[in-house]
Amino acid sequence: MNKIFYKLFFIYALIITSLFIIFGLIFLYLFHVDLYEDFEETYIHQQQQITKVLTASEAFGWSKEETKTALEPMLDEKDFHVFLFDTDGNRIFTDVPFNKGEIENAILEKAKSGEYVAKGGRTNGSLSYMIASPIEGEVIMVMIFHDLSHAYQQVLYMILLTFAITIAIAGIIIWFLSAKLTAPLRDMNEIALRFAKGDFSQSVQISSKDEIGQLGESFNHMAAELNSLEETRKDFIANVSHDLRTPLTSIKGFLIALLDDTIPAAQRKEFYLLMKDETERVIKLVNDTLDMSQLEAGQVTLKPSSYNLTKQLQLIAVKLEPLLANKKLDIKLIPDNEEIIVVADRDRIEQALINLLQNAIQVSPNHQDIQVFLEKQGEEVVVKVVDHGEGIREENLAHIWERFYKTDKARSSKTGVGIGLSIVKSIMDLHGTTIHVESKVGEGTVFRFALPLMETNRKGV
Repeated sequence: MNKIFYKLFFIYALIITSLFIIFGLIFLYLFHVDLYEDFEETYIHQQQQITKVLTASEAFGWSKEETKTALEPMLDEKDFHVFLFDTDGNRIFTDVPFNKGEIENAILEKAKSGEYVAKGGRTNGSLSYMIASPIEGEVIMVMIFHDLSHAYQQVLYMILLTFAITIAIAGIIIWFLSAKLTAPLRDMNEIALRFAKGDFSQSVQISSKDEIGQLGESFNHMAAELNSLEETRKDFIANVSHDLRTPLTSIKGFLIALLDDTIPAAQRKEFYLLMKDETERVIKLVNDTLDMSQLEAGQVTLKPSSYNLTKQLQLIAVKLEPLLANKKLDIKLIPDNEEIIVVADRDRIEQALINLLQNAIQVSPNHQDIQVFLEKQGEEVVVKVVDHGEGIREENLAHIWERFYKTDKARSSKTGVGIGLSIVKSIMDLHGTTIHVESKVGEGTVFRFALPLMETNRKGV
C-alpha cells in the first residue's frame, strides 16, 4: 500500500511542479512582453524630447555646441544610451568614442530607409534591446537598453523562490493528503490478509462518503458475506456429516449383526428394508447436494414439454406412500379427476413437488392430511401445497429459501441439511415463476406457485 501512497505523492508533486513551471514560463513571457512595451514607450518619449530640442535648435539657430549641451542629459541614462547618427553613419552631438561593433550596419541602413527597427540580443556580451528609427531631419536615433540580464535574473529569482516555498508547503499538504487517502486502503489490505487466514472479525473504519468510503462499505459488506458463507460452510459440513454418519452407522450395525448371525432369519427381511431406507436417505442427500451445485452453477437446462400435472401428482403420492404410511397421512389432490395439462420441465417440477411434499410430511402431525390444490386462473394453474404442521415464525419466513438453512430452526426438530426448499426456489426461478409461502404458527403452511397451461387446456377454451 506504500506504493500507492508514494505514487499519489509523486503524481501530485509532479502535477504541481509542472503547473508551476508552465506558470513560470508564462509569467516570464508576459514580463518579457511588458518590458519591451515599456522600452518602446521610453523610446517614444525620448524621441519626442530629442525632436523638440532639434526643432528648437533649428528654429533659434543654436550652435552645434549649444545643441550638444541641450541633448547630453537625454543621451546617457542609467538604463539606456541614445546614439544619434547622420545619413553617413557618423555619430553626432557627442565627443564620446563610439564602438561601431555595438550597432550593426544593417540596423542603420533600415533606419535610413524610414523603417522602425526593434531587436533584442547581446551587446558587448550583455543582454540588451535596441530600437532605431529616423527622427527630425536626417538624424537617425538608436536607443540601446543595456544590462537586461539583471532584470531577468531578478524575475527568475522571485519565481524560483516562490516555487521553492510553494513546493515545500504543497509537499507537506500532499504528504498528509496522500496519507489520509491511502489510510483506508492500507486498512483494507491488512484486513484482507486477515480474511485470507479466516479471521472476519475486523471491519474498515469509514470516515467519508466518497468513492473510498463506498469501497469501505462494500468491503465491510463483503466481510459480512464471507463470514456468513464461512458459518454456512461449517454448518453444512456439520449437517452433512451428521446426516451421512447416522444412516451409515445404522447400515454398518445391521451388516455386523447379519454377519454375526445375531438377527433371526425371520427378521432379516425387515432389517434389509431398513438398510434400503437408510441407503435411499444417503442417496437423496447426495443427489440434493449435487442438484444444488448444478443449479447454482447454471448447469441445468430446462426441457419444457406439455404433460398431465394431475397424473404427475397422483404418481408422486404413490411414490411417497411409505412415508405417508409411517405417519398415517394422506395427500388429498383437489380436484383429482380433471386433466390439467401444463408446459414445464416434467422432471424438475416433479423434483420440486417431491421436496415440497416431503417437507409437508416431515412437519405434519400424525393423522393430518396434506392438501394439494390445483386452480386454473386464466393462462396458468396455481398449485398450492397445504400442511397443518407447526407453521413457520414470521422472522424465519425470509430465510427458508436459503441454502443449508436448517428446517428444525424454523419448523421442527427433524434433521436435514436445509437445501430442499432452496432447490425448489431455484427450479421455480428457472421456470420464470415465483413461489410464495404463507404460514401461521400452530395452523400450518401454504406454498403456492403457478405454471403455464397448455393453450388448449386453458379455462374457457
